[in-house]
Amino acid sequence: MLRNDFFIINSLDLSENDLSSNISLKPGHDIFKGHFPGNPVTPGVVQMQIVKEILEAYFEKKLQLQTMGRCKFLHVLNPMDFADIDVKIKIRESEKVLGINALGAKGETTFFKFNATYLYQ
Repeated sequence: MLRNDFFIINSLDLSENDLSSNISLKPGHDIFKGHFPGNPVTPGVVQMQIVKEILEAYFEKKLQLQTMGRCKFLHVLNPMDFADIDVKIKIRESEKVLGINALGAKGETTFFKFNATYLYQ
């Protein structure tokens, strides 16, 4: 949906149960024309979708959100200020269910934190 259009995955590595990714946002994307002209802001729902699509890219499976736990947006993700960010996802996998804790950050700046569960489709 957004991968390779709104953002690009630069790296994707799994170590133990930690999935690390670096992504680049495309500041000229149409989403930013409406959100907001002259001061682009990445919507929270888009940040959540980015995490889902990173997981789908790694596992090569479609996922469906089952539950959303704690979800915090801590800093505005403006692609003019932060063209690339690091996304770290702790994974708990059981039969057809993927539990995650996700964090999007660049250096000391944290953009979002949330935990969720997804069902494999």
